[in-house]
Formats: sequence, C-alpha cells, structure tokens
Amino acid sequence: MAEKQEAWVLRLKDEFNDSEVEQYYSGDEDEGLTADLNAANIIYNKADAENWMKKWEEAIYSKFGKDAICNTGYTHMMKHFEFVEVEVEFQE
Repeated sequence: MAEKQEAWVLRLKDEFNDSEVEQYYSGDEDEGLTADLNAANIIYNKADAENWMKKWEEAIYSKFGKDAICNTGYTHMMKHFEFVEVEVEFQE
C-alpha cells in the first residue's frame, strides 16, 4: 500500500518563464530548473524551507554586503518562484 504525504515544489513564475512548459526549481547547481515535476526539489516542510532561505540571505548579506548576489535567498526565490502543493507517494 502507498502512503501519501503533502509537500511543495517551487514553480518558476510565468513572467520569468521563457519556456512553453512549466519550470520547477531542481536544486541542482548545474541545471537549476527542470520541466520534470519528478525531478523538482521536494520540500516537505514549507516553513522550514522559508526560514532556511531567510537565514541564508541574512548570512550572505552579512558576510558580503547588501549588494551581494543571493540566488537562493528568500527575496530572490519568492520574486521568481511560487510554492505549489504536491502530493508525494511512498511505496511501502
């Protein structure tokens, strides 16, 4: 029997997507985006993910200044991506 769990992925907002298909954040440093929902970075705890992005942003700006590039910081991510709820199925 399969167990289902709520989760989230980050979908690239339409205004930043120059592809004809939806793009998702993959978490892969080289690729960054994927059209394959199964290859998207799965987030099981949305609040933890948001907190991590905020803390990462604070750390980068603290170390390198407010003009530093912070691609995985909260401000950048929420400007370009939106959370989409998905259901993950685990096989027992």
